[in-house]
Amino acid sequence: MSTELITDTLNELSLEGIEKSYRIAEAEDVGRHIVLTKDVEQGEIIFQDRPIVTGPARHSEPVCLSCYRLINLNPQKAPTDPEAPVPYVACPRCKWPMCSEECTNHARHKAECFFLFSTGCRINPGDTDSLYDVIMVLRCLYLKNHKPEAWKELVNLQSCEAASMDEELVDRAEKVANLICGTFKLAESFSRELVFEMCSRLETNSFEIPWSQQGVAIQGVYSIGCMLEHSCIPSAHKTFNKDLTLNIRAAYSLDEGDAVSLCYTDNLWTTAQRREHLVYSKDFICTCDRCQDNTENETYMSGLKCLKCPDGFYLPDNPLDCATNWFCYKCKAQAPKGYNDMAESKVSEAVSKLEESGLTVPACRKFISTYSRVLHPNHAHMLDVKYSLLNILGHSQEFMMESLTEQDLKEKEDLAICFLNVASKVLPGISRLKGTSLYELYLSVRQRAILALNQLDKVDHSKESIMGLIRTAGIHLQDCIDCLQYEPEHRPEGRLYKAALMERQNLMELLINVENKFKN
Repeated sequence: MSTELITDTLNELSLEGIEKSYRIAEAEDVGRHIVLTKDVEQGEIIFQDRPIVTGPARHSEPVCLSCYRLINLNPQKAPTDPEAPVPYVACPRCKWPMCSEECTNHARHKAECFFLFSTGCRINPGDTDSLYDVIMVLRCLYLKNHKPEAWKELVNLQSCEAASMDEELVDRAEKVANLICGTFKLAESFSRELVFEMCSRLETNSFEIPWSQQGVAIQGVYSIGCMLEHSCIPSAHKTFNKDLTLNIRAAYSLDEGDAVSLCYTDNLWTTAQRREHLVYSKDFICTCDRCQDNTENETYMSGLKCLKCPDGFYLPDNPLDCATNWFCYKCKAQAPKGYNDMAESKVSEAVSKLEESGLTVPACRKFISTYSRVLHPNHAHMLDVKYSLLNILGHSQEFMMESLTEQDLKEKEDLAICFLNVASKVLPGISRLKGTSLYELYLSVRQRAILALNQLDKVDHSKESIMGLIRTAGIHLQDCIDCLQYEPEHRPEGRLYKAALMERQNLMELLINVENKFKN
């Protein structure tokens, strides 16, 4: 089947064989991309896609190659925690460590097992977690002779030339080629050039797939999903089901002719961080509207405190030029040469030290207080720490919800509102950031109502004021439910959605308590 015929087929049929709401278009600046052929409502699925190939990412903790469960390469005793790594079982054919005998026979393990067994190459189990780049490439190469239709889909995806790749990526690709063609004795079957090209396609097209266990990192390649264009303010919301199916939904209502986009990097990074990551990992330079706007859609995520005036912040004059001058948007003073790079370096180091020493409420508060003299309140590093504080305030041993003071609750509310404002500007519509922030805001307002109810013997709170708090909490809870309803149940946000549904009953019980209190 030709490339054109594959594309035409994808344009005509969806995963389920029904008429689709999009087509695959092509443009000089973005290449192939997805364009809507009809209006789509917020939350509506635009398409579903099954992976061509999946495998562990190179930075994953040791995992079973079939089910992606964490395994222990140095087992001492059987784990009692269901989330803990399990002792490994060596595959009887290739000796690769797996989680169970059943998984050694799973179809997902077939590619690498076939190659290693046929060449007589055996692997030391203790070395396997450093060879995950090889697993993904072997699974791609296996398609060539065993699944030709899947192979055609794979080679239909974008690749990049070695000359345009980052030096580190080139070095990794060359090492993978040496392992496959040398150590694994597959040079007669696959050329080094072909292996290198597969590494390039994986770097350009693979998605990182969130998993249920912490430490597990999976990547996957999707024939349609890989054609979504990038935008630092995306129009689509992606989720991965437990079977690794990709769902792409409209993050907000979209019109016929709109492009469907995802953000390939972290939405809460600065422009410089996002663009550098995209050049490194995806081999392109982003010039989207957000990257061109030095205020980043009025979030000021790159803003640095002005040294000349009390209220201003330095912003890059031309965000697309890494050597641009920085000026205060209030007093127009120019920042000292290299000030932005120096500030970025020192604050990044401080954030790393904070994370290494343990994220606690006092430590996060100290960081925010200290670096508010350097950073805009919405600077990316500040948001990083503030989000940690939002999620540990009320959920850590010394700062549980029921022990929070009114001042603590006000702080938590302000943090949640901060992230809702940021989300509305860089992640409009459905987003995990919005959903999780709404849940924390709900908890704060609900706890304020509980606190007021418990203070009735000392403070003259009116029934109307407490009921108002409960109604407000209910609105935040419903908004949270609406936002998180699409999250798969094996992910933290999916579990949070279930918790939010259960909170409806708690809120009803709180309403009854208020009625009973004021009857007496």
